[in-house]
Amino acid sequence: MEQDQAREQSRVQPQDRPNILLIQTDQQSAETLALYGNPLVRTPHLEKLAEQGVVFDYAFCNYPACSPSRSSMLTGRYASTISCHANHMLINPNETTLPQVLKQNGYQTALIGKNHAFMTSASTAALSYPGAAGEEASLLHNVFDYVRLAEHGHLVDGYREDEGVLAAHEWAKLNCWSSPLGHGANPAPPEKCGTHLLGESAMAYLQDIRKQEQPFFMWLSFPDPHTPYQAPEPYAGFYDPAKVPLPPKDDLTGKPERQKVAHLMDAMDTADDDLIRKVRAIHYGMIQFIDDTLGRVFAKLEQLGLRDNTVIVFTSDHGDSMGAHGLIQKHNAFYDSFTRVPFIVAMPGYGGPKRSPHLVELIDVMPTLLELAGAPVPYGAQGRSLAPYLLQDDSFVPREYAVIESGEEGEPIRLSDITVRPEHPFDDRYFVWCAYRDAWMGKGKCIRTHDWKLNIYANGDGELYDLRNDPDELHNLFNESNYEQIQIELERKLLHWSIAKEDRIPLNRTVTLNYADVKQQSTG
Repeated sequence: MEQDQAREQSRVQPQDRPNILLIQTDQQSAETLALYGNPLVRTPHLEKLAEQGVVFDYAFCNYPACSPSRSSMLTGRYASTISCHANHMLINPNETTLPQVLKQNGYQTALIGKNHAFMTSASTAALSYPGAAGEEASLLHNVFDYVRLAEHGHLVDGYREDEGVLAAHEWAKLNCWSSPLGHGANPAPPEKCGTHLLGESAMAYLQDIRKQEQPFFMWLSFPDPHTPYQAPEPYAGFYDPAKVPLPPKDDLTGKPERQKVAHLMDAMDTADDDLIRKVRAIHYGMIQFIDDTLGRVFAKLEQLGLRDNTVIVFTSDHGDSMGAHGLIQKHNAFYDSFTRVPFIVAMPGYGGPKRSPHLVELIDVMPTLLELAGAPVPYGAQGRSLAPYLLQDDSFVPREYAVIESGEEGEPIRLSDITVRPEHPFDDRYFVWCAYRDAWMGKGKCIRTHDWKLNIYANGDGELYDLRNDPDELHNLFNESNYEQIQIELERKLLHWSIAKEDRIPLNRTVTLNYADVKQQSTG
């Protein structure tokens, strides 16, 4: 495995290697946390975690869908670089991944929760990536020493035969899974629900399975608050829908047609404000359930004396529009509700600012954690390590902008193409629109600074938002003459990014002539 020469000299000694706990939720926007200004959601354990580290105010996924986002995060490489541009595509086993490098450098690795990134077998991998087999391949059971998987709903390894767990799962599946806005209070007790069971699994790993002579890396991956939108009591009833704020109204005037298609295909044109509030209230309850579970995990770390040598990262793979822009769940679009994710880093001895305005991308997770672990960053990694910032090193240079990708090859579905659609928000005949390939047709790229956002699509569509004066992204300024220079500048930056991010792999091993040495020899 090639190493980035600039990072060969690690500032972390082997005996000082920290444990690493990477916590990831599924489909959770930054705006759902009080840490990012939410006026209702109670997450005291995450807020306490933030006191021990830093909250990055502007963190973004690199693709607003599960597998491409997770795959780019775990490889430190953009989705287009690793050819993972759809939600059914998983990591090419020839790619080098975060847990793989940590394992090769003495870490015990564990996945507890949702995968949706790694292939499970060489035979499966060979169908998509011929020649990908081998002991070093990035396959699920190669890169993780311990695996306990979970699914959307409530099924978790070790509890799949439990009658109460099966009842909770079936209720969620039957009542809240297949329709755009299906939601409700699951009659199961919290102890039979997936979020609680993942907490139990994480604590059991820390208590009984972890090898004490090794540092550990745990990817604790919650399938919630993704659909199905449901939670057990008391969480389902914690938030009064009447008090849940609604996002600003957006009639999608002047927006790409694909967004209007999604609005109809999710039956959002038939959903009133009261319904949106009810779904948001359940979503908030799911998040508080996760926070309470994390409180138990953090307490276990303290009890075992591990907290003072553990780096903890909390983030999500992408957001959920939750009614913003007349949309629900995830879609082939670049609004902050889809792309801006929570990002908290707590680490032993951290003494820097408690909040950071720097732009962060999820591909930064891999090089950051490897550098903190004293492990080499693989050649070809495209993320930018935040370790210098976290260690208060003046060499840190923040990003000028963030880039997000989305979409598959092909022409987007048009309004005139729609022949069947859900008749109401609880119509479960066609499943949810974002699960279909058709919903993701049409590639696009987004470049976002603190002040501006430009979205460029392959079919010629575009969006330009003045984020300082229009933070809710309601007024599309694309191709307006008054903003021509801004658009040109952003297009130029996106072009430069496209050139810079072209894959460096494989390494060019041809002969290099060192002119400095030649000059010295010729004049000596």
